[in-house]
Amino acid sequence: AKKTTAAARGENEDLILNATIYIDSAAVKEALGDDLGGHYIVVQVKVEPKYTKEITIDRDDFLLRTDKDGDRTKPMAPNQVAGTGGLVLTRNDGPSGQGAERSRGWSIGGMGMGGGAGMNTGPQNTGVKASDEKSDKDKENPLKKLLDAKVLPEKKIEDPVTGFLFFPMENQKMKDLELVYGGKENRIRMRFK
Repeated sequence: AKKTTAAARGENEDLILNATIYIDSAAVKEALGDDLGGHYIVVQVKVEPKYTKEITIDRDDFLLRTDKDGDRTKPMAPNQVAGTGGLVLTRNDGPSGQGAERSRGWSIGGMGMGGGAGMNTGPQNTGVKASDEKSDKDKENPLKKLLDAKVLPEKKIEDPVTGFLFFPMENQKMKDLELVYGGKENRIRMRFK
């Protein structure tokens, strides 16, 4: 049977890290209470400062990488995993009043949709208006509430703290994964077996 949960330990001058990784949706559901749609690898991390040092936990100090294809990812915040808001695109007439005739394509920077052949990427009016859409469900989203309660907190600590990190990665083998913490001079690298 494929191994879907494993543990690792690492340390540097400042802290000790104990990590348990969950790589498939069944293991994630058992650990968290939700499988996150099967699109995430979840790592439970215990951070223990050494010698009563004060440590600042920043989730961006963690990186999950895979040998399979060189992919690497930072953990996502609970609102990124479980957010219900979206981006709404509406078409309107441009200043010339021609709207659709004037606009030949959609131009949305940074979202992987712009810049192709025949796409309208210039500064001219495309007749498209983007706006954030907030849902009433944002206030009562049970998944976001669950993840907020279980995520590794970002704060200064002197005592051990435990929490989860949510990495947007799927279909990986345990032997290919490496969890990296910290900067070059004080880095911890952990492999899972």
